[in-house]
Parts: sequence; C-alpha cells; structure tokens
Amino acid sequence: MADSTGQRAALADLLAGAVDGVVQAQRRLDQDALVRVAEFIDTPAGGVALPPLWYTLSDVGIELELAASVARLEARPAGPVRLDARLLNPTSVSLFGFSASSGLRVSLRLSPREAATAVPPLAAPD
Repeated sequence: MADSTGQRAALADLLAGAVDGVVQAQRRLDQDALVRVAEFIDTPAGGVALPPLWYTLSDVGIELELAASVARLEARPAGPVRLDARLLNPTSVSLFGFSASSGLRVSLRLSPREAATAVPPLAAPD
C-alpha cells in the first residue's frame, strides 16, 4: 500500500508490480509476433516476406536497492507487521554513502518453465 505522498509502498506491491511489468512486456512481444504471423500468411503467392521472429523474455533479473521500514498494522505489540520499502533518500546517500543508506536489497529472477516441469513431482508410493 503506497502512502499519501507515493514515496513508500509495501514490498509485496513493488515486487508484484515488477513481475506484472515483465508479464505485460512478454504479452506485447507475443501480440506483435502474432500480427507478423498473420501478415506473413497473407503474403500473396510469389510475394516476398520474411518469416516472423518470436522473441521471449527467457531470464529476467531485477535488482532493487531500497530503504526499508516496518509498519505495525495493529496497535497491539505482537500484532502483524508489514515491510515497507521506498527509494533511497538522496540526502542520506550523499552524507553517509550509498552502502550505508541502503536498508534492503532484493534480487528477483523470472524464468519461464515448461508446462511439464511446472507440475510438482508425484509422491513416491509407500
């Protein structure tokens, strides 16, 4: 959940947004390839057309360095908490250095899986 200034958000929202951006980019590539396939098929006999290329985002790495804070969701001491993240404060970076300002480093890797390998293995029979 972003705060009123739009400077802070729940880490889960940031990661979900990053993954959604990659998925949308792949969908645009797929739509473009489908359009090119249709154009290739519609080429008249004897016409010259290059076969369409199909691009995939096969291994996407995203690294984020953010300042982090913990927000308590309820007033009670043992209540649930949320990890919030925001961009690094430029003043802190200039005063204390980049590594001293960073509170959180997240590395996210997205790789497609074949349909057959996406199914969890079956349990061994007893």
